[in-house]
Amino acid sequence: MNRIFSGVRPSGKIHLGNYLGALKKWVELQDDKQTESIIYAVVDYHGITTPFDPKEYKMQIMEAALDFLSVGVNPEKSLLIRQSHVPQHTELAWIFNTITPVSWLERLPNYKEKLASSPKYNHMGLLDYPVLMAADILLYKSNAVPVGEDQKPHIDITNEIAKKFNSMFGETFEPVKPIFTEAARIMSLQEPSKKMSKTGDDGIALTDDPDAIREKIKRAVTDSGSEIIYDSKNKPAISNLLMIYHVLSGKSLEDLTEQYQNKNYSQFKNDLAEIVVGYLEPIQKRRKEFSGDMDAVEKILTNSEKKAIDMASATLAGVKAKMGLL
Repeated sequence: MNRIFSGVRPSGKIHLGNYLGALKKWVELQDDKQTESIIYAVVDYHGITTPFDPKEYKMQIMEAALDFLSVGVNPEKSLLIRQSHVPQHTELAWIFNTITPVSWLERLPNYKEKLASSPKYNHMGLLDYPVLMAADILLYKSNAVPVGEDQKPHIDITNEIAKKFNSMFGETFEPVKPIFTEAARIMSLQEPSKKMSKTGDDGIALTDDPDAIREKIKRAVTDSGSEIIYDSKNKPAISNLLMIYHVLSGKSLEDLTEQYQNKNYSQFKNDLAEIVVGYLEPIQKRRKEFSGDMDAVEKILTNSEKKAIDMASATLAGVKAKMGLL
């Protein structure tokens, strides 16, 4: 049986790439008969490892929670928590810090990428990010994590930390497996060689109104030549747009290629924009309903966090006992 944990940082606006690469799978897993327990988190401690505005951060955290609920995260089937409201996350991370070699962290590509993008924002939290991620997962004895393929190195290091703890102090944690999704890599509308960003204007936010969606797709870059075919190597821009169309409409890439065989980019983009607008409409409607009663949203979070604390406390007590800390 799968015990699932996954989280998303509240930095920036959650976009279509996040939804198709992670949140859509989150919702599907709630009805998987092989799933025993699910915890989804707004990982706000991870969010402070890169530049943020303290005046806006609380609202960003709640905006992320609204996004999770609007796409279909059901508090009757899953726990929805704020990472910082369950203190055992950082306590277990400190314990893992005492057994994790620095060399394991320095070799990870994400650390090097983050450091390159914000060289002046270099601190221990940026390097230590994967240890906290391991604690997030293992704190609930989770054994499955829905992630994009680029996160696999973090799952690997989680398993290395778990294996080392088991070796030093006795069997405690199970191996963790990644659950990959079909459309895990929806790319930027402006730079199709890069993933869609939560902080730039190169993606479609779940909260974008119809006119904003139409304008963003209209301005999306295309490839040389006018042929509308899926060829991710030679035509990455149109291939990215075709992938979005395919996933949202359910039409195969072959059928879409045939449908637009004698049409131009403008016609294709107009149709794609309406597909995206129609797909996001029910999500945005639910979001509006939840945002109209923020007290109810806060109650969902606090109720989930109480249950999560009980689970986390049991794990941490077992860890401490094996280490001679109790």
